[in-house]
Amino acid sequence: MPKRYLVFRWCVYALATLLLSFFQLLVTDHISLLGVIPFLPPMVVGVVASYAGSRAGPVFALVYGLLCDLGGSPPAPGFFTLVFTLAALVAALMAERLFSPGFLCSLMATSVCYLLTALARLLLLAPDGSAGAGALLAAEEFLVSLPFLLVVFPVYRWVHRKTWIEY
Repeated sequence: MPKRYLVFRWCVYALATLLLSFFQLLVTDHISLLGVIPFLPPMVVGVVASYAGSRAGPVFALVYGLLCDLGGSPPAPGFFTLVFTLAALVAALMAERLFSPGFLCSLMATSVCYLLTALARLLLLAPDGSAGAGALLAAEEFLVSLPFLLVVFPVYRWVHRKTWIEY
């Protein structure tokens, strides 16, 4: 595959991710259901990993996690970088072995990413004794965020269809 083509493909993925980041900032950050604000980054990582595979998916997640760590307030330094990279690897491997790219695959990959993110947060909260409340919050966050898969999935499906060439 030509390098020029790969650069184009990942530039389109980056633009789609930027668009969804603005959607998070301008829309979902102002929605509160059950006292929880939807959190889209694990969903973005899961859907991209389901399409990009076990090589490119974790690299995307590493860069995206680094940007989330630098631009947000992570629970610990490097939290999103580490967790998103691991989650993307697990989700991409499951997607490659169990499903073909599509909505069901993206739903599974997204669920894996939310689960691993929640487990990592709970490990950080365990010494404080607030793991029970953290688990409930993680479940609520997943349920509140899940309907936005209907927004995130079509964006990356379109990107995948427009930039995918088999050799």
